[in-house]
Amino acid sequence: MNIFIAVPTYETITPDTFKSIYNMKTGEHKVTFDFVRGYDCARARNIIAKRTVDEGFDHVLMIDSDIIVPENALLHMLEHPADVVLGCYPHKNTKKHEVELFKLGQPDFVERFTYDELPVDFPRMSVKGGGMGCALIQADAFSRLPFPWFKYVIYNSGSVLSEDLYFCNEARKAGMKVQGDMRVKCGHMFRHFEYS
Repeated sequence: MNIFIAVPTYETITPDTFKSIYNMKTGEHKVTFDFVRGYDCARARNIIAKRTVDEGFDHVLMIDSDIIVPENALLHMLEHPADVVLGCYPHKNTKKHEVELFKLGQPDFVERFTYDELPVDFPRMSVKGGGMGCALIQADAFSRLPFPWFKYVIYNSGSVLSEDLYFCNEARKAGMKVQGDMRVKCGHMFRHFEYS
């Protein structure tokens, strides 16, 4: 498979993030690495998605500039095919040990999994959506959704739906599988947390 590994970043990539990407096992797959700099996250993700389609990649693995991926992340995520596969990493400023994966059965993105709730008996489960700090997306997912694939939605109440949750919501509405891979436990720089 031909896989695009891409980092959306406003300025730069942390050295630990780059090192974790460099050390990631890729098996027999052909991989290309690049990053998009100088745009907000939604625009950067749209640029990455467009390049994924235009250059004929099979998948894109988006990794945020402050995420530390485990060395088997890509191979685990490719193991069980799904349209969107999300890795696990700590939620920003969590006080309840939450990860950036949301539970099904809620009308909105309100209930995250905690570290302790992540299943250990099976590697994958369907989720409502989650952060795209570590996300493997099949390229044909973009042909099944209208552009822009990633955008911020601001509601009359002033609340905001982030670009990654917007994408997950649209993918699920289009009948795509959105899953979390519990084996892909990432560190999150500046959150002072790494899985052991």
